[in-house]
Amino acid sequence: MGNRYIPSSDQHPLGEVVKDARDRARLSQRMVAEQSGVSLRTLREIERGRVREPRTRSVQRLAETLQEPRLLHFRTTTISNDTDRYDDHDGLVLRILGPLSLTRGRTNLHAGTPMQQSLLGLIALHANQSVTQAEMVEVLWGEDPPNSFNQLIHTYVSRLRALMAEHQDPLSGTPAIQRRNGGYELRVEGDQLDLLRFRQLTRQAESARLSGDLTLEVQLLTESLKLWSGPVLAGFSPRLREHPLAVACSQQQISSALRFGYLAVTSGQYEQAIDQLRPVVRHQPLHEGLHARLMVALAGTGQQVEALSLFSRLDRTLRRDFGIEPGAELRAAQLSVLRGVTSVADAVPSQRRPSGAEVERPYELSPDTNDLVGRTEHRPVLLHLTQGGSRAGLFGPAPVASLYGPPGAGKSVLAVRVANSSRLRYVDGILYADMHNALPDRDQAHTTLGRFLRALGTLERDVPLELAERISAYRSLLAERRVLVVVDNVAHHEQIQPLLPGGFSSALLFSSRMPLTGVPGARHFPLSLFTTEQAVQLLGRIAGEDRTLAERAEADRIAELCGHLPLAVRVVGQRLATRPHWTLARMADRLLDEETRLFELVHGDLDVSSRLDTGVAALPDRARQSLLTLANARTAPFTVLDAADSLGCGPADAEDAVDSLVDHQMLNGPDDTGRYTFPPLTRIHARWRQSH
Repeated sequence: MGNRYIPSSDQHPLGEVVKDARDRARLSQRMVAEQSGVSLRTLREIERGRVREPRTRSVQRLAETLQEPRLLHFRTTTISNDTDRYDDHDGLVLRILGPLSLTRGRTNLHAGTPMQQSLLGLIALHANQSVTQAEMVEVLWGEDPPNSFNQLIHTYVSRLRALMAEHQDPLSGTPAIQRRNGGYELRVEGDQLDLLRFRQLTRQAESARLSGDLTLEVQLLTESLKLWSGPVLAGFSPRLREHPLAVACSQQQISSALRFGYLAVTSGQYEQAIDQLRPVVRHQPLHEGLHARLMVALAGTGQQVEALSLFSRLDRTLRRDFGIEPGAELRAAQLSVLRGVTSVADAVPSQRRPSGAEVERPYELSPDTNDLVGRTEHRPVLLHLTQGGSRAGLFGPAPVASLYGPPGAGKSVLAVRVANSSRLRYVDGILYADMHNALPDRDQAHTTLGRFLRALGTLERDVPLELAERISAYRSLLAERRVLVVVDNVAHHEQIQPLLPGGFSSALLFSSRMPLTGVPGARHFPLSLFTTEQAVQLLGRIAGEDRTLAERAEADRIAELCGHLPLAVRVVGQRLATRPHWTLARMADRLLDEETRLFELVHGDLDVSSRLDTGVAALPDRARQSLLTLANARTAPFTVLDAADSLGCGPADAEDAVDSLVDHQMLNGPDDTGRYTFPPLTRIHARWRQSH
């Protein structure tokens, strides 16, 4: 029990102090309630003088929100018998795989107001990566942020810093939340955040699978799934729960559960499969693969009635809410339950490969890279490709997304990451084609479609000979399935037109150097160059973080000399990795000379100059000549009039020339002053071509 609060004679009533502080801060009751986490009703009752025994925590929050120290005198002196249930060696642990919680030992720490907790959840999703203020505003308030959003974010961060500083290891020496690259970054280790631990365990499980150690894989998958207590950041706003990073994490949980379910069922560990699958199914009520595995596991323990009831509930939902029938995998699971689980093949129908085109599930992507630096550009692309998972978008047209940017910007690498993140949506496979060859468009489409049809299970003798018939057969197959088609290095819209999917269930993702506006229904997403922080992060992942930390200024210099081009940074990182005796300063010095810089940016098959050559070769003749002339004449930012002087033409023709180069990602601008600039390596490369 706490002591009753009795105000002294020289104090104003609590309600008067709160109202006076709120009026001076020019905040409405609703805004104060939102920022403090005190309910609007409670705040109104406090201001009306009807609360005689205020809670200490509520008064504390109001004092912090209104920045009114007088309120601290109104706190009760309640003493809990359950204080400090932790020892000095107990570390701070943050959990977001379920409801957000911040604990130390057995003590649950209060992470502040709902908005403050949302901010903590957001930076936890981005653990060890900077989160921009723009993203914070979008996630916290959407399209209608308050005028004071800048101050509110600063306040939330300050409070979280103070809370975590109070409970973090005193030997760490650095704050858990750091200002970085115009945003904020949560610095945590794997044992401090369940999300990082989950990622670590899934990587280890994958390694165990590749090495053939299935016993270890099952153990690791079990441990990873036990970290979950619900959907990611359960209870928060949809803007946070449906954040692309949260969605990707949920998809990884499903992948792990599917793999675990397969291994457990095929080895007869039905009880273990039920224990791990049931909570995931509860939060993924429409996922047919999870239901299929759980049904088989239930039948394996003699619970056929419950297994068939599980099927019936999902069947009714699919028919009633979506107007569709259960897929082949769920039907096969139902039949195996009705027949009785008698073999591994019967138990996990989704792992069987009956003959026929309808069961082929190709996966043609190259492996995802382990050192990909976190970029925000893939999130809207991923949302666009997976939006068909919502009721509103289920029967819309097939999503078509375009990633475009300059040569060497990392379009292909990012396309692989987006495609991998979409795999649970496109369960019938991923097709891939690279358009970087010399074939005429018609021949290229004919060859690519033939390969796609065979990959989808069409027998060689049944592949049509005519292009039009191949297009028709291809679109018919994709209209019946959920397939993602990835096409790289598209030069113009005629190349991609024959590969557009039919129906509404499949999708197309392609990369190009410029937005191809002639592709019907496509949404175009630009891919920017690296920031200095991203460039240094990639450099550290390849060459070693200890080296970049020891020579941070030189790492920044390398990023600048590479023009923040991802491919150039990757080349430098790999050269440093193979030369551990080199310092970063030595590498930076070798890049200083523009005459030889491109010769330094070569390692194995990676060649920046060769990649830039392809960009120049794709230019129309007039644009190519303008590029070479301007690169040789202009090193500083220039205007249209400057370009006209260099090109020897009128302002209108010069404007057309520079706009064409901007469209082809060979020129930046115009900025607010109407000036254009060359990407550094593009200018160096063009000048080299001019002189050779």
